[in-house]
Amino acid sequence: MKQLFKNTMIIALLPTAVLSFTACTATNSGVYNEGDNRRVDRVTWTNQADMDINAMLATAVDSDKTRLVFIRKSDDDAEQTSANIAVNNRFQVSLHPGSYSVVESCVGTNNLSAQATGFKNNNLSANSETYQLQGGQTYFIYVDMDEQGNSSLTQVTDNSALQLLENKRYQTHQVSRVVPNCPPPVVVRAPIVVPPPVVIEREVPVLAEPATIDLEVLFDTDKSVVKPEYFSEVAEVADFMNEYSNTTTVLEGHTDSRASDSYNQALSQRRVDAVSNVLTNQFGIMPNRVTAIGYGESRPRASNDTAEGRQLNRRVVAVVEERPSN
Repeated sequence: MKQLFKNTMIIALLPTAVLSFTACTATNSGVYNEGDNRRVDRVTWTNQADMDINAMLATAVDSDKTRLVFIRKSDDDAEQTSANIAVNNRFQVSLHPGSYSVVESCVGTNNLSAQATGFKNNNLSANSETYQLQGGQTYFIYVDMDEQGNSSLTQVTDNSALQLLENKRYQTHQVSRVVPNCPPPVVVRAPIVVPPPVVIEREVPVLAEPATIDLEVLFDTDKSVVKPEYFSEVAEVADFMNEYSNTTTVLEGHTDSRASDSYNQALSQRRVDAVSNVLTNQFGIMPNRVTAIGYGESRPRASNDTAEGRQLNRRVVAVVEERPSN
């Protein structure tokens, strides 16, 4: 590779910028170089120009882009050591000694490279180096080429870059092919924080004394099914227990004296169990708050000698009281 570079150094070639112009008819032919002006036949261009680098650096960079400033020191290297600068394999400039160039690129991973013009291999990615670049920032890259055309890229600090840029001129004759086709920035919206609802704790009322509720639930003879028309009676107990949420209830089942004691005991238990099921299944009272006890005929409240008395004795009673403190 070095021998190839030395051979190409012998051959006098036109500057690489001529490639970007359409050839003209060979009238007024010849090469003209004076100061910053260059001409080959009818094609004329300006090689370098003065630019206020501080004004350029004062211009803000978009948040989805990054700015790259390539700086090459002043030296006496041959023209064929011009540094072909590439960004992500796209040509930026053939940077001459004592010049600098500026380009914008996208944020994130960027591959930067410099390859000597004299190698004539158009390998833009040769000797590439990877940089992680942040949005809205300016990065300074120092470019060095030796006499053999070997290149190196070094990121320098802002202060060092400003010193290196002194007496450097902006290279103007190259047409950059670096297109910062940056994706739109991802807008991360702060999540909407919904404050937890304000819970106002209602003071639970305390039942000072046990309450007795007589339920007018009538059963068919020898039956223990609660008819729907009596659900409102059970609902009265459920409402009361919901109001006093720290209470429990004992459901008491009673019968008259007809039939045997054992039969009445079993019948009263079946009936009070039926009322308990309605209270828990239909009205949502937790089962651990309900106790059902059948007393049979053992606790009459009226005489069993009359029909009216026996009717009063066939009853279900709910005794509601405050739950004992732990």
